[in-house]
Amino acid sequence: MVQLAKFRSIEFEWDEHNLGEIAGHGIGPDEAEQCFFNSHRVYRNKKKTGRRYKTFKLEGKSDPGRQLLLIFFVKEKTAVRSAAGPRALIRIITGWEI
Repeated sequence: MVQLAKFRSIEFEWDEHNLGEIAGHGIGPDEAEQCFFNSHRVYRNKKKTGRRYKTFKLEGKSDPGRQLLLIFFVKEKTAVRSAAGPRALIRIITGWEI
């Protein structure tokens, strides 16, 4: 299980693919990102054949109060000992309102 709280810094990776995917479900990137910093729960997502990485489900609430379910993976983790602490690069795959 990924423990998002252990990261001092969380960054998000966006491109036309994942932006288009969440936009198709009526979600903007800012609203999706808010769910990671507001109250949320994270679960392990089911495995898909051929996928090289572990995916997770995040149930969270955006600042406007919408309950969202987001599927994501941690693309990169950096645990370099520094004042900034460990860093995570999150790639949201898809999401929808629940």
